[in-house]
Amino acid sequence: MKTIDRLTQWIGKTESFKKLSTLPLNFVLNFVLIVPFAIMIFLSFTKWELLSGYDWWHAPVVGVPRFIEAFGDARLLWALIRTTIFVAVVLPLEFLLGLGMALLFLGDFRGKKAFTSVVMYPMMMPWVVVGLGFYLMFQYYGPVNLLLLKPMFGEGGMIDWFTNPVLAFAAVMIADIWQWTPLMFLIIYAGLAAVPTRLIEAAQVLGASSARIVRTVRLPLIKPLLVVALIIRGLEAFKVFDIVYIMTRGGPGVNSTEVVSLYVYNLAIVYHNTSYACAVSLLIMVAIALVTRLAIRPLEVKPE
Repeated sequence: MKTIDRLTQWIGKTESFKKLSTLPLNFVLNFVLIVPFAIMIFLSFTKWELLSGYDWWHAPVVGVPRFIEAFGDARLLWALIRTTIFVAVVLPLEFLLGLGMALLFLGDFRGKKAFTSVVMYPMMMPWVVVGLGFYLMFQYYGPVNLLLLKPMFGEGGMIDWFTNPVLAFAAVMIADIWQWTPLMFLIIYAGLAAVPTRLIEAAQVLGASSARIVRTVRLPLIKPLLVVALIIRGLEAFKVFDIVYIMTRGGPGVNSTEVVSLYVYNLAIVYHNTSYACAVSLLIMVAIALVTRLAIRPLEVKPE
C-alpha cells in the first residue's frame, strides 16, 4: 500500500504529470529517429547489401573502408558540387524575391488578403504536382516554348530543355524557386510586420526615406529571424530530392543533374549498395551539422 500511495503522490505532482503525458510521444520519436539512426551507423561500418542473402545484423563489420571509399568517389564529389551550386543559386534568389514581396505587402492595397493567399499557394502544393507541372511546362512543345519563347524569338528560339544538362538543372531551380519563395516571404513578412511602428514613425520624422528605413531600421531589427530563415531554407535546399527526381531523374545522361540526396537514393535503392549509402549519409550529416553550427554562432548570446 505504501508503494501505491507513493506512486499516487508522484503522479499527482505537476512535473510528474508532464513527464507521463509526454512519455508516449518521446517513445515514438525515439523509436522512429534514434533506432534507424543507430542502424545506419552500424551498417556504415559493415559490408551488407539487400541482396546479400543474410540479415543486416549478421553483416560482417569491416571498419572504415566505406568512408575512405567515399572520399575518393568522383560521382559523390560532383553530386556535392551540383548541390552546392543549387543552394548558392536558389537561396539568394528566394530570399531577395521573398524580401521584395514582403516589402510590397507591408503597404495597404485593395485585395491584399486575396493576393496573400495566392502567393502562399505554391508552398502548399504537393512536390509531385509541382515537379510534374514544371516538367510538362518545359517540354519542347510545352507552354514555356510555345507561349513564351516562340512568340518572342520564332521557331528557332524553342529550346529542348531536358537534353541539355545546364538548362535541365536551370528548370529544376526555377521550379524550386517558384515553390519555396513563399516560405521566405512568409517569414520575412511576419518579421517586418512585427517591427514597432513607433520606430518607423520616429525615422520618418527625422526625414529618413523609405529605403533608408528598410536598410537601417527594419532589416537590422529582424536580423536573427533572417539568419534563421536562411539556415532553415538552406538546409532544405541542400536536401533537395523530389523536384530533381520527378523532373530529370538525375539526367540527361546518367547523372548530369544528380544531387546528393538522389545519389544516396540510387546507392541504396537502385544499386542496393546499402552500407556505402549509410556511410555517405553519415558523412553528409556530419558536414551539415558542422556548417549549421558555424552558421548559428552569430546568434549565440555571449555572457557578459
